[in-house]
Formats: sequence, C-alpha cells, structure tokens
Amino acid sequence: KEKYMKLKRKLPAYPIFLKDPNFSLWSVTERLNAANLQTWYGEEKKIYGFIKTDGKIYCFMGDAAKWYGCVKNAEQTYINVTAFSTEYEFEVGSAKLKVRFVSPLPPDDLALLSMPVCYMEYEVEGGKDVSVYLFAGRELACNKSHPDKRIRSIAVASDGFEYAVFGLKKQLPLSNNDDAIGADWGYWYLAGEKAYALDGDDLRNFVSTGKTQFVNNGEDRYIGASASKPQGRIALGYDDIVSIDYFGDFLKGYYLKRYKITDALKYVWDNGDKINAELSKFENGLKARTEKYGTEYLNILYASLRQSVAGHKLVEDNAGNVLFLSKECYSNGCMATVDVSYPSMPLYLVYNAELVKGMLRPIFAFAKMPIWNCDFAPHDVGTYPACCGQIYGLKNLGSLTYRIYGDGDTRFPFYMLPASADIYDFELQMPVEECANMIIMLLACFRADGDLSLYKENSGLTAKWVEYLVKYGLKPENQLCTDDFAGHLADNINLAVKATVGIAAYAELCLAAGKQTEYKKYRKIAESYAAEIIEFGNGFTHLPLTWNSGEQTFSLKYNLAFDKILKLGLFPQSFLEREIDYYLTKIEKFGVPLDSREDYSKSDWIMWVASLTDDENERLVFIKCISDFLEQSPGRVAFSDWFDVKSGEFFQFRARTVQGGNFILLLNEGL
Repeated sequence: KEKYMKLKRKLPAYPIFLKDPNFSLWSVTERLNAANLQTWYGEEKKIYGFIKTDGKIYCFMGDAAKWYGCVKNAEQTYINVTAFSTEYEFEVGSAKLKVRFVSPLPPDDLALLSMPVCYMEYEVEGGKDVSVYLFAGRELACNKSHPDKRIRSIAVASDGFEYAVFGLKKQLPLSNNDDAIGADWGYWYLAGEKAYALDGDDLRNFVSTGKTQFVNNGEDRYIGASASKPQGRIALGYDDIVSIDYFGDFLKGYYLKRYKITDALKYVWDNGDKINAELSKFENGLKARTEKYGTEYLNILYASLRQSVAGHKLVEDNAGNVLFLSKECYSNGCMATVDVSYPSMPLYLVYNAELVKGMLRPIFAFAKMPIWNCDFAPHDVGTYPACCGQIYGLKNLGSLTYRIYGDGDTRFPFYMLPASADIYDFELQMPVEECANMIIMLLACFRADGDLSLYKENSGLTAKWVEYLVKYGLKPENQLCTDDFAGHLADNINLAVKATVGIAAYAELCLAAGKQTEYKKYRKIAESYAAEIIEFGNGFTHLPLTWNSGEQTFSLKYNLAFDKILKLGLFPQSFLEREIDYYLTKIEKFGVPLDSREDYSKSDWIMWVASLTDDENERLVFIKCISDFLEQSPGRVAFSDWFDVKSGEFFQFRARTVQGGNFILLLNEGL
C-alpha cells in the first residue's frame, strides 16, 4: 500500500509532450497506461509505450493492453511533476522502468523554448534483453474530423540515430483556425536507436511476437522508435511547415526559421544531457525563489509553467521582431488577446520581458491599421493561427458573418479593410480594460529590462489610450471587462482601479521619456482618481462591486496588484489588507468567488489577490485553495482557470496561458 501511495493525484491532467497549441499531449489519469493521451481539447491520440523484457511485452503508456490480449500493463508505482517533466516508475516482470517526459520550455532561452522537439528519457534496472518503444498512430497527424486521413510515412537512418516521419498526403498549411482544434498539416517525427514506419498489421505483429515485418499495405499507419540500452532517450518532434499567418505574411516558427527539424532531433540526441542541465538550473532557481511561499505554491507553478508557455507560438515578423502569440484555448480561440496576455505576464516578467513585448507588438501593429479607427485598444488580432485582425465583437455582417463563423473559419483579411467598413460593435468591446492593460504591460516591461523603445515606437497610440482612460475610466460605462463570461457591468470599481493604475503607469512612462509636463498631468489625475476610490471605500468595510451596488456586494480587486508591484503608491497597504480581510470572510473550499453574483472564480485572480497581502499566513490560505483544486477538482482537464469555488467543477476554460499569472508572488519585490 505504501508503494501505491506514490500515485496520489497531483494535477487534473498531466503534461506529457507540450510545445505549442498544435503540439500538446496530456494524460488525464494517474496511471499512464489507463487511457490514451489526449490533446489539450480532449481528442484522443494513440501513442503507445511498450517495454520488452525477459521475452514479454508490457504497455506503460496508452490503452494498448485493452486491444492486444497478449500485452500486459506495466504496474505503475510512482508519479511526479516538475517544472519541465512528468515522471513515472513501473514494475515489469523482473525489471523496473523509470520514464521521464521532458518538454523543454524555458522562457529565458528562446531557441530551446521554440525547438519543436520533446523527449522521453528512460532507465531500466534488471531484466534481460530489454528494449523500450514508442509508437504513434496516424490520428496524431490530423483532427478526428478531417475527411481525408491518408498519410505518407517513412523511416530514415540518420547520423547516429534513426527517425520515422508521417503526415497527411495532402498538406494544406494553415487550413483551419478555430478554438478546440489542432493542425491538419505538418509532419511528426519519432527518433531513437531504431525507427519504424508501420501499418496496423505490423503493430499487431509486434505486440504478438516482438518483431516487425514492415508490411506497409494498410491505411492504419504508425511510426515508432525504440532503444535497447539500459538508459536512453526517444524524441518526438513536429514540423508544422508554416506556423502563423501574420497579416498576410506566412511565418515559420522561431526555431525552424533558423534550423531544420532534423537539426532539432540531432541536437536532442547529442545534447540531451546539456538540455537537462539547463532545465535543472532553471528549476533550482525556481525552487529557491519560491521557498518562502512553500511547496504547495511551487507545485502550482509546476502546473502552470509548461501549460502557459505552450499556449503560445514564438515567431518573428519580417523585421526580426519577436512575436509571442497566444491562443485562447477553449474560450474562443482568439489570438494575442490583450486581456489574456495581461494575466499571463507575471511568468514572463520574471524570466524574459521580451516575451511580453512579443505579446504587445501584434496589437500595436493592428491598432495602426485603418480598419481599427477606435480611440481605444483592440482586444485581439484574429483566431489562431491566422492573424487577420480583431475577431471579437464583430457586427452582424450578413453573408460575410456567415462565411466567417459558419464553418469555424475566421481568416477573412479584416486588416485590409478601410475605416469606412465599420465592422465592430462597440457594445461587444472592452475599451477601458484593453487600454489600461496595454499601458500597464508596457511599463512592466520597461521596469523589467530598462528598454523604453517599444513605448517610444507607439507613443501616439498610448497617448490616445490614456485619454480614453481619463475620460471613461473612473466610472466606466456599461461594458465588458476581461471576465466577459460575467456579462456587462456599469460602474465597475475593479475596472476603475485598473484605469487608475493605467493612468499612473502612463505617467511613469512619460517620466522615463523625459516628458515632465505629461508626467505631472497624468500622475495628478491618477492620484485624484485613487483618492476618490479610497474615500468611497472608506464608507464601507470593503470596496463594493460597483459605485452604486452597496456593501452587500463585493468583487476581487485583483487590479490593485500592479499598483503594488510597480510601486506606484496609489493605494496604501492598509487599504489592500482591508480588502483581503473581507475576502477571507467569503472563502470557500477552492477559493473566493469572483464577485457576489456567482459562486465561480478564477485561479489567476485568486493568486493575484494573494499578492496583495503582506501577511504570510493569509497568503497561504489562498495558495491552499488552488492547490486543493489541482488535487481534488472533479474535472480531468488541463489546469482550468474558471471553476466553482464550492464544488471545483470547471467551466469550459482549459489549458489557457493565463496560468502564467500564478507566478505573481515572485514579483512581490517589485519591478
């Protein structure tokens, strides 16, 4: 029994191979061989792991044992999660098998982050004539709904290793863009000591006899790789051919712009230990930084890191500027969404502010195009992976709207339309939200790396956006904020706080640029707005939901966080602590409700309010809520950020980049 205590649940779903939204494979059970792997959106993929020892074949990954009676399941005894790996141990006859699935995603190394290869390391103790295998079925190469699943495959001997590759016979790069969907293009690679391109009969023959005959006369294709040393490595790679449509420019991934996929496989094969050392150095630093917050917080960051980074694609525009493009996974599929970048940025501010700039650049680029003739910031730039102009909040455009939404295809080149096209519905925008987000993120980048150039390049836009905040920010009109699932809300005080912080952030940018007059003007406005909010709040035990909703209402004022982090000094610490004291009276098993209207909340915002307090014990209360959610929530999906605080049931969202926001406690010392 003690042995199997090591299978205690740690996450709702376990990251196995993650790199980007189209290279994202998860296990949704503690036992790796209890079910097939899934994509982040829940589509099963046949990826089988076998070990052959003492003349017998055991399955350690996937549900192959259900279909092949001659295969036994390996007996799993251990599971663990770290920043970049998920680890398992098995008993297989007289042998013991350890496997470690590594997704190299360090945010401070752009080449390694974007290198489109993950790998499985293994170690075998005992047994005779041991070999370890991975096989991947053809459904990895396309979506379940794809009408033509014919693929081509081949196995190739390379420099010191072999690889097998497959992909659809008919390649249509960038042929779909929607939310819960993967790519129907590109080629997948498995590399090891030996590699195999098989059909279904071959695989059945292998699991029956341990031998392959390479019939290759069927359509149920597999690729495979194996290794037979006591310890070794098998790599999985994906060459998506084209990664992003960026306003009409077809861009390759950051790594594949410079190298070939076979270069990546070779690098992993030759330098796996070097990669491991770099990842270990990163992880040791993370452990040291989180020590004062406890192991539960470290585990939350382990759950967040790979998910957040792999929800993006790293590319460069034609001028060589970094673009770090997010996908709004299972919320609408939008690309480079501003109010998704805002909550995710703490992770990237801690390790590499250039990635935050990579989130901002596409928004600035679109905002300068004629079609965006609004005096506030855009929400997004398209539906991943097609950067074609803002999709959120389109008007009903008759047959055009049908063509856009009728088949899940949103690649219409909105960015080419003239201003007179008038395609956006103001009622569906987030004007105060996005203006403040963009300005706060700009200042946060400057504080992180001291580089003011992105602000200077876009000072005309930010000057317009700060004026919008001055005019409409203190008492916002009836509009959406980032929590759009909660609906429209007028006089939203949390939004007023964000606007106030945004105005003060703009003042700091002006100060850094030597614009003393502008600094004094906007600093004075921000201070006056903050004073009005504080004075209003002093009439209650806490800040209500809105300016007119009364003390019986409340909401998480997570937008206070960057006043503290950026040391803007608008709201005193005693004011923040009073908010926290009230939230603690409303806490449920899995956190505090987002506001007084519903019992749901968001994990990123719970962690952001935890950053408001200087009381370590109070901070730990919020941390425990998220830790408990990871271990006990009923839904087995990649770390959802929107859930019921009483039951733990998640609402729709999964695998989203916003979990990077959980790193916010590491910004407590300020920027």
